[in-house]
Amino acid sequence: MTDSAPVKTDADGIPLLENAVTPQQLQGDTYAPGTDLTDQEQVGRLLDSETVQALLADLAEDLQKLVAWKVEEALKQELEKLIHDATERSIPRLRQDIETHLSLALPELLARIAEQGQR
Repeated sequence: MTDSAPVKTDADGIPLLENAVTPQQLQGDTYAPGTDLTDQEQVGRLLDSETVQALLADLAEDLQKLVAWKVEEALKQELEKLIHDATERSIPRLRQDIETHLSLALPELLARIAEQGQR
């Protein structure tokens, strides 16, 4: 993943939102119920406020962790599938190689056992 802390998940593996901003933390900002959000200057002041910037930073961090986690999970699943498929494809050849080695080694092994039994 990344250098940041791992994503915390609940019992179902769903990522948990951390560092959420409460409505009380938003109080005292320059936003007022009557603020005209069509006024670019007022919107700019709102977006530049420390609380909104902290909220955006937390949101960006949480999204980055979520995306990294999802990519990691998708890659894990694909790698597991590739390894499983490769193993399944190699099993017949592996079995054939084991049978060949056993059939080549078995006569000599039996001769050694018989020889040791006669001593």
